[in-house]
Amino acid sequence: MEEVVEGYFLKFKNSIWAVKGCYHPDGYAVAIPRLINGVKIKTLSLALDLAREKFGELFKYVKEIGFEVPLIPLNESEILSPFRVEIFDPIIVKFRNFFNNEIGVTGSYLYSGKGEDIDFLSFKSQHYLILRKLRLKGVTKPLIEVKESEVETLDYHDFKLLKSRRILEGLFENKEYTFKIVECENFGEVKEIRDFKGYVKIKKLIKPFSLPVKYLAVDESGNDYILTSFRIRFTEIPLDTILYINGKVLIRNNFKDIDLDIAKTVKLKISK
Repeated sequence: MEEVVEGYFLKFKNSIWAVKGCYHPDGYAVAIPRLINGVKIKTLSLALDLAREKFGELFKYVKEIGFEVPLIPLNESEILSPFRVEIFDPIIVKFRNFFNNEIGVTGSYLYSGKGEDIDFLSFKSQHYLILRKLRLKGVTKPLIEVKESEVETLDYHDFKLLKSRRILEGLFENKEYTFKIVECENFGEVKEIRDFKGYVKIKKLIKPFSLPVKYLAVDESGNDYILTSFRIRFTEIPLDTILYINGKVLIRNNFKDIDLDIAKTVKLKISK
């Protein structure tokens, strides 16, 4: 059976599910609903709430994640692969040619064949360099507008600022794109979960543009943490950025993991 990771989708029980993260128990995929009864779910929090309400029996505790998540049985699902879908949209074809057709197409184009914007998936970090060249040449342009429905965890100003600076998102021939680069790694098990509320400063960009992103950060008492995320909104955060985080610390075997994806609030202070 094909291995599924972040960027893949599933058809399960007449719904479309987005696969999340890199760790998935044998025979299952950690996923959240994206389309139920034809209605698109745009935020992570709403997707989890609806999954709990309508598919509560799917939730199981996974020690590598640290909390209960929906586990979708793969033998009851249709796997939608970004690398096996045929898309003939000329804008998508042209964009993929910059990457020797080594990138997949995910998001709404994968599960419905159309969309307002385009989501791409890559497993190669060197594709970021191509994205950078395309931006420098003006082939792609930064996003300067955001939709209110997109804003979650970050406030509107922080969300818009990061989006406008990001190379992984932009405009290509007046079409919005998002480019996910996934480079999986094993984080180990979660031993304990603690509340976290306070400021941290990013002092090293470990993995700032490929998912899961990783930043080394220090709090006001000098304690080190690794900030992690599987969401594009937390990619490409600059060095020396100060963040206020109200969330959780996942105590793992080898590091203290502040998972930005499950934080209640993240506010940014960008120094440069």
